[in-house]
Amino acid sequence: MTTGRTGADGRYRPGRKRRLNTALLILLAAVVAAGVLVALGERTISAKPTCAGQTSTAQVAVSGEIQPVIQRLAVLFNSEHRQVDGRCAAVAVHAAQAAAVATALKRGTQGNLQPPADAWIPDSSLWVDVARGSPDAAKLVRPTGLVVAESPLVIAMPRPAAARAPIFGTSVGWQILLPPGMGGPPENLGLNVQFPDPTQSAAGLAGLIEIKRIFGYGRAARGAMATFALNAQVVQPKTAGSLPSLDTFARPLAGSEAAPLTLTSEQAVVAFDRSHPDEPLAVRYPAQGTFQLSYPYVLTTTSRVRLAVAKAFEGELRSEYASAYARYQGFRTGTGAAGTWPKSYGLASAMPQLLAPPGPTQADKQLHAWNVLGLGSRFLAINDVSAAMATPVAPGGPTLEQVLGRTSAAGMQRFPDSTEMGLWVFASHLNGALPYKELVPMGPLPGQFGVVTRRQAIQRLAATGRTVPHAPAALYGTLLAAYKQMVANYKPQYVNDIIVLTAGVENDPSDISAATLLRELRPLVNPSRPVEILMVVFGVPKDLGDLQQIAKLTNGRVWPVTSAAQIPLIFYKAFGRRICQPHCPGHP
Repeated sequence: MTTGRTGADGRYRPGRKRRLNTALLILLAAVVAAGVLVALGERTISAKPTCAGQTSTAQVAVSGEIQPVIQRLAVLFNSEHRQVDGRCAAVAVHAAQAAAVATALKRGTQGNLQPPADAWIPDSSLWVDVARGSPDAAKLVRPTGLVVAESPLVIAMPRPAAARAPIFGTSVGWQILLPPGMGGPPENLGLNVQFPDPTQSAAGLAGLIEIKRIFGYGRAARGAMATFALNAQVVQPKTAGSLPSLDTFARPLAGSEAAPLTLTSEQAVVAFDRSHPDEPLAVRYPAQGTFQLSYPYVLTTTSRVRLAVAKAFEGELRSEYASAYARYQGFRTGTGAAGTWPKSYGLASAMPQLLAPPGPTQADKQLHAWNVLGLGSRFLAINDVSAAMATPVAPGGPTLEQVLGRTSAAGMQRFPDSTEMGLWVFASHLNGALPYKELVPMGPLPGQFGVVTRRQAIQRLAATGRTVPHAPAALYGTLLAAYKQMVANYKPQYVNDIIVLTAGVENDPSDISAATLLRELRPLVNPSRPVEILMVVFGVPKDLGDLQQIAKLTNGRVWPVTSAAQIPLIFYKAFGRRICQPHCPGHP
């Protein structure tokens, strides 16, 4: 950190005079550097003769933040009037979000789809791995080995907020991005973690890969990943760029004590601090090591002529001028060399410690996991109101219905607004001859249900309860009816599940047996319309084995619980199972 910016305790202590002097020196250095770069560029422009004849133009798609660099180099290249195969060679640069280009390239040329560009400079080689995820695309997408620029990732906060946050000390690990209770900062610190969207930002994708490494593998790790995905405040990148804008991030609402924190790049910090000299950011490199955004040059065309033009442009990208201009714009070169900016902005001149780069399949795997966790959900919640639910969980304690009902009502806050849900209750003969009754029809949780939202209605009904004295439980008949309805009304863009809160008792003489239910369910189970039965059972009922067979047939799960505290964890485990469906190791 620069003297006058931070004290020994790592907190910001402003020094107006020194900051002014520093700002003037930065401005002077920038003017001199810009003058040198312009002179070099003008000398290059005037060195070549005019090219006459037809022009072959290669389209180059680039990530938004590096567009000014590549656009400048394209102007120089075009002014050199090179010839390729007897034609004038030119390049046209346009900004494009790397994730969108990767998706388009992954489709290959099937269906007469044309590549989105002849050459491509994404913000990370991770997107190249994603783009090469199909056989056609692997032939089409050809890295040249040239990395035009690099920019390591940093964790950033506005300096005033960092001064109030002792946790943002001299050493900050990746765990600071995690929710409270998962190794992240305690909730009372008031940190507002803004995580770049992994589906659109290489910074977010790299961060997700490291967070997955911290969580590890197995059932617990899947639950942890679901917890992170459902609690993270995801922020979209700016247009065509890879990173969310730092403008609103660095200006919390007036009077707010919130401490915003995000994952961004060195170059983004340089760009922000240059344009906001009175509002510099506080930055830390992750203590365990960091990843970096790299900007590889990739060929993506099948046209022989445009490919030749794109290869010729590669020479411009390898020039000393290209490296100098990239450093001037706040990037490091492909060899890690920094410009004159790092010390002024609290950044390291030397390349920080880097983590081992992810394997070629890691990006696709974590994107799949994230996308699956983000799928909308359709849950039919079924609450047991039979007499068995009036059993106290302990002598003199609350009943099963009170424990499960109150906990499920509180757990409703964990479901995102994209969730659709309906509520049934069951016992025996609740609706004429039927053992179940619909209290809330299926629909979006934020939608209106009378004078309240559907979420509020389900919460109130679950919390109040309505145990029917002396009523037996027709659990199996209710499950069959619920499964039929969910299959009939299946929505492919959603995860469709049945969630049952029950004592696990089946004792209605008029109901079907477990064997009958299994026989009736088998022809209904359709891999193209998967509906899982998920049951939370309080205690260990004598019919637990039958319940497990029923759930297993639908690729579902039974969770016996003995305390209300276990139920929130089950919620995240249920979501985490999406990552490995339909073949979760160690469990059906």
